[in-house]
Amino acid sequence: MRIARLLSLVLAFLTVGALVAPSASAEPPFRLPGQVTDNAGVLNSAQRAEVTSAIDKLYAERKTRLWVVYVDSFSGQSSETWGRNTMRVSDLGSYDALLAVATVDRAYAFLVPESATDLSSRDVENLRRNQIEPALRQNDWAGAAMAAANGLAEGPAGGGGMSWTGVLIALAVIGLAVLALVLWQRRRRRKRREAELAAARRVDPTDPRALAALSLDALDDLSRSMVVAVDNAVRTSEHELELAQEEFGEKDTEPFMRAVSNAKTTLAQAFNVRQQLDDAIPETPAQRRDLLTRVVVAAAKADRELEARREAFAKLRDLVIDAPARLAGMTQQVVEITARLEPSQQKLAELHNEFDAAALTSVSDNVDAARDLLKFADEHITRGRELANRPVAGQQSELVECVRAAESSLAQARSLLDAVDSAASDIRQAAATLPAAIEDIQNGIKQATELLKEGDVPQAAQLSEARDAAAAAVATAQRTGAVDPLGAFTELTKADADLDRLLAAVEKEREAAERLARAVDEALFAARSRVRAVSDYIDTRRGIVGPEARTRLAEAVRHLGAAEAKRSTDPAEAIAHANGAAMLASQAQSLANADVQNAQRSYMGPYGGGGGGGNMGAVIGGILIGNILSGGMRGGFGGFGGGGGFSPGSFGGSGGGGMFGGGGRF
Repeated sequence: MRIARLLSLVLAFLTVGALVAPSASAEPPFRLPGQVTDNAGVLNSAQRAEVTSAIDKLYAERKTRLWVVYVDSFSGQSSETWGRNTMRVSDLGSYDALLAVATVDRAYAFLVPESATDLSSRDVENLRRNQIEPALRQNDWAGAAMAAANGLAEGPAGGGGMSWTGVLIALAVIGLAVLALVLWQRRRRRKRREAELAAARRVDPTDPRALAALSLDALDDLSRSMVVAVDNAVRTSEHELELAQEEFGEKDTEPFMRAVSNAKTTLAQAFNVRQQLDDAIPETPAQRRDLLTRVVVAAAKADRELEARREAFAKLRDLVIDAPARLAGMTQQVVEITARLEPSQQKLAELHNEFDAAALTSVSDNVDAARDLLKFADEHITRGRELANRPVAGQQSELVECVRAAESSLAQARSLLDAVDSAASDIRQAAATLPAAIEDIQNGIKQATELLKEGDVPQAAQLSEARDAAAAAVATAQRTGAVDPLGAFTELTKADADLDRLLAAVEKEREAAERLARAVDEALFAARSRVRAVSDYIDTRRGIVGPEARTRLAEAVRHLGAAEAKRSTDPAEAIAHANGAAMLASQAQSLANADVQNAQRSYMGPYGGGGGGGNMGAVIGGILIGNILSGGMRGGFGGFGGGGGFSPGSFGGSGGGGMFGGGGRF
């Protein structure tokens, strides 16, 4: 009996212990105490030493710090969200990689900042899928960490050889073998250039002496990627600032207004220099290096101007505190903007019936794009409500991302529909004004003809040439004005301005001066319309538009500003600047169209499919910062890769590049 009572007591203690003991410890993101953290207790002392040795070797060879953490559970969060939040609270920088493993959840995240490795996103993905994940599936916890460290230490894989098809065909056709060799050499050059760009991104962009060590090709690629990234940061910050001004007023937002203004001014200097590099005048290698260095330094300065205000702006707009009210307000905005879709679609249909497609290039797909963004906003508002109603520790950052993504997509959807209204107004104003402009230039042609008949006219050859060009512009406007009134109006005002300038010089008459003043107004109207249209186009497609279009637009804005400044003091020069602005804006529109079409061909396929999913519109608009379309850009900057992680842009700088890697179950 005594033994039986003793066994019963032991059994009771064991039962209570089993009931109160947790099955697995769920840990929220936390600050890592060291580079190897084993809260799950899966490493013995020998294995810990092996992992530490591999991590130390990686740092000695690549100066990259790998942090490894084992826990039981990711506390209900996705592996990548847990990993990113842990990196943030641990103050990990752009040269710190993370391997996080939840041994009970059987989930992991492998996150590598772009600047921390010479590997491409594909190399990091191969390392994750082919070495780390298989080790984890075998419960080889130490082996997975050593695979990550050794893989990062190995550096990029060498360029591949000919394809099997090329080898087989080369046996019969020598010409195809030569072609395969050329393609192979191009791939090697591209891989080498990618490696040089990756190394260039690790250099302090504000240090001219450090930049002097880079090759011209790497410096050129770096300058292109930086102006795109910083231009996107400025545009995103400007949109977020508009929301903050509506909420808090100009007084509380004045420091951020000043930061955005300073960044725009500095970035404009970078674009101005970039325009010099893109023009037809060649530079010596030394001159080109100096100009490229100026672009990089100016872009970096603009970026840091915004980045310095990021935390203060986030505190001002604490999106978590009043998230439910914000989400309710955005739901109302979704309803209001949705109500505009059908009228805007009808307006576009009317415009297509009246005018040629060339006149509507900048707005032809705006309604469809706005509809996609509204769907994206609605999804994030719904997710935001779920997070706000069921607050879970560690999910505040996802709630902020939902609010920010919804805000940005609504702002862009509204801007897209506003652009349709503006295009309709501008085109119809041009159509209404075109007859008077034709009559005005015909008067100038008549006046020039009478002066030339009199003989002994100063600058007779130039005046005759300008008169003939004006007559040709009138003929073109009469032929095309009905289908593309804004384009015809732009060409007409340029010819009219040239003729008026010569008439004013030849005959100082009041009539010519008045006509010159009218020509200034017409040229400015055409330039403003062109610049506004292409700026809206790039702004709502900034995720895929490359540096060339942005450079032309920045130069067009500079010429437009000069035209405004010279309007009253030197009308002839003002007209020249306005015409230059219109021409550059047209070039920017063509380049931006090419970027969009190239991205669609590369990533959406010939039949409109593709891998972007429901978030494609947000990536195109630059709301989600990712690299789905970076291959379609000429000089795209960074982006998230591998695991498909995306986050919405916010007030602040470009972030200095993207994150390779990803995560999942094993």
